[in-house]
Amino acid sequence: MEARKKMDEGQTVDFVAAVIPELNLRLRKTELKKDYKNIVNVISQFAEDVIYAKDWRRFEWVMQVVAYVLERGTSELQIVINGLLPKTISRFKKACNTIEWSHLESRLPHSIQQLILPEGRND
Repeated sequence: MEARKKMDEGQTVDFVAAVIPELNLRLRKTELKKDYKNIVNVISQFAEDVIYAKDWRRFEWVMQVVAYVLERGTSELQIVINGLLPKTISRFKKACNTIEWSHLESRLPHSIQQLILPEGRND
């Protein structure tokens, strides 16, 4: 099987901007180039905005995009996502009531669930 080339910063921005058009202008800012942490923060802030708007399908889509980028991104991007995502998810959780979060958490992609669920719960 042929190894996939990992997405660099530019490819990550291009991909996310293509599949989440609302982020196109925010992601194209010069200060974001070659800065995975700010790229992930822009995506996280958008996801939080979507939660406050109670747009559950849109939130699920954003999390699918994050999972895709996590899987196909460089090791540097994966480290940034792994470092930022647990804190970000706790902000998302606080923005929901228990029933809403239970529903959303169950629909998170498996790769994201593995990052945020306590040891032993991610079977």
